[in-house]
Amino acid sequence: MAKQVCQNAKQRGGTMNWDDLRLLLAVARRGSFLRAGEALGMAASTLSRRITQLEAGIGAALVERGADGTRLTARGAALVQAAQDFEAALTPKPEATGLSGRVRVTAGEGFVEPVTDAATAFTRLHPGCTVDFTVTPDLVKLSQGASDVAIRTLHQGEPSLIYQRLPDVGFGIFAATEMALQPGAAPEIIPMIGLLPPMDQLPHMKAALAAGFITTPIRVSSFAAQLAAVRQGHGAAALPRVLAKGLLEPFPKVNLPELQVFLVTRPQALRQPQIRAFVDLLKEQMMSIGPQ
Repeated sequence: MAKQVCQNAKQRGGTMNWDDLRLLLAVARRGSFLRAGEALGMAASTLSRRITQLEAGIGAALVERGADGTRLTARGAALVQAAQDFEAALTPKPEATGLSGRVRVTAGEGFVEPVTDAATAFTRLHPGCTVDFTVTPDLVKLSQGASDVAIRTLHQGEPSLIYQRLPDVGFGIFAATEMALQPGAAPEIIPMIGLLPPMDQLPHMKAALAAGFITTPIRVSSFAAQLAAVRQGHGAAALPRVLAKGLLEPFPKVNLPELQVFLVTRPQALRQPQIRAFVDLLKEQMMSIGPQ
């Protein structure tokens, strides 16, 4: 289908190739020209111009531009699906490895997406393996064999564990469109969705309070609950950027501290080939996301 679309574009006098499809895929996956441009190493204005040229070549709108990001048109969604199929066809199929066994992973809720992405890729690559993923804010005792792999935001310095540094998690003040666009909004009057102790002592939460975001009529016990309340328009919140897709940042100049992230394993666990293979894939997945 992607090949047919390319041929149709050429018949109209336009030019489209795999590089055009790659740009459209990035916009679809990232949800905005800014984030897609950052992933591609390209200015958002240049990327937008390239997509406009692609639309002119095809003779149809592919992307709707809005204040909260981009959305695909029906034609754009069909082309993205064709491009994904084409991308899959270009990707070499891995040979069977014969790996088998279980991998146990623990991480906080902010890392659900990259871990499940890695688990899906891993189990497809190694059908004989399974991944057990426990989502918890607690520091599971890896040294006692409670898990094989963990993603942590705290380095406890245990000599019996291996810590590998991953890209830091960035934070910002985010709100739904309606709240972010209110005229005259000031930090001290915006209702904030706070976190209950002990999470209210996280560095980014303390920094938000120091910046004047002091009105917290609602406090919750997780980032997921914060995010849900913000999306419903109940208030703003200091959120990890990786979770804030589709939200606006009404105070972009507010500087909140980043959170360090580590991939933690036991040396004994890495002697098992399926765990070692999963750690390599998960690290690659996390590194590809980059700073958020």
